[in-house]
Amino acid sequence: MTSLALLAVLLAAGWYFYRQWRYTRFEALHHPGHPQYFGAALCAVYLFAFAAPLHAVATSSGFYNAGLISLQHLFPLQASEHQKAEGLTLHLALTLLTLPLAALLPILFNIPLIRTRSLAQLVAMRHGAIDELESLAIKCEGDGTLCGLTLDSGKFYVGLLEAFTGPRLGKEWVAMTPVASGYRNDTGSLRLTTFYDIQLPTEKSREVFKVVISTKEIVSAQSFDLALYQEFQAPEIELEGVDPEEEEEQAPNTTPQVVNGSSSERTRYFLYLALPGFLLLAPYAALIHSSTAGWWCILIAGLSAKFAERLRS
Repeated sequence: MTSLALLAVLLAAGWYFYRQWRYTRFEALHHPGHPQYFGAALCAVYLFAFAAPLHAVATSSGFYNAGLISLQHLFPLQASEHQKAEGLTLHLALTLLTLPLAALLPILFNIPLIRTRSLAQLVAMRHGAIDELESLAIKCEGDGTLCGLTLDSGKFYVGLLEAFTGPRLGKEWVAMTPVASGYRNDTGSLRLTTFYDIQLPTEKSREVFKVVISTKEIVSAQSFDLALYQEFQAPEIELEGVDPEEEEEQAPNTTPQVVNGSSSERTRYFLYLALPGFLLLAPYAALIHSSTAGWWCILIAGLSAKFAERLRS
């Protein structure tokens, strides 16, 4: 076995890590071909950088050294003029360490994204894995509100969009279970004409109302409160002798309040990235300073992931 064969194994480990970590998984699925090769190579570099200090720390253990010597006899290492036997043995040790790292690290890094859906949504939005329509669907589901879609034909649907479940390619269609439908006139005023009974005997029977809409036909999308719409549709009563300015002051303010959560989202995003960052620093800290410093890096990595889970944008 030569250094070139070991390099192929290292790249395969990087490719597996690239496809399994949810932070990079969408890029791996969405960009096949040469971009995937570069992504796998970058992940292989990360795994190699992780394995190097681990190997240096583990060499102080007699059990590790004995196991490494036993493994060397299982592989036909072929030294050459450009690489001596010692260098080839080191390359073998680092490559073998990347294999369990490629299998275990994605599981560890995916835990915060699995436990906290909003954090997974934030990471997905940063990488373009979900679009604005899917983001609106997730927000409406979290707030317990409906979603309204206006089509280029003037048709309007309000209901429940299918929730985002993972990166999809070619997002040309969207499915909705409508609660009501209607149309917008030439002035943009909305009128609902059909209300669907969603209190059905079984959950599966709701699918009879499901509609699949081409995203090319969607003009606008918004969160929708059906009760508030019905309240505004009440007959208007003309009050004589009422000052219009006074009436405007008494009217409820329906202007949506815009909250800038970019700073909070950015903080949450980098807190999550501190997990793979400080875990990478842990073996270096243990090697350069002491084992206590390495454990501190691991503790900080865990706390950063916890804060990223709890912080709300």
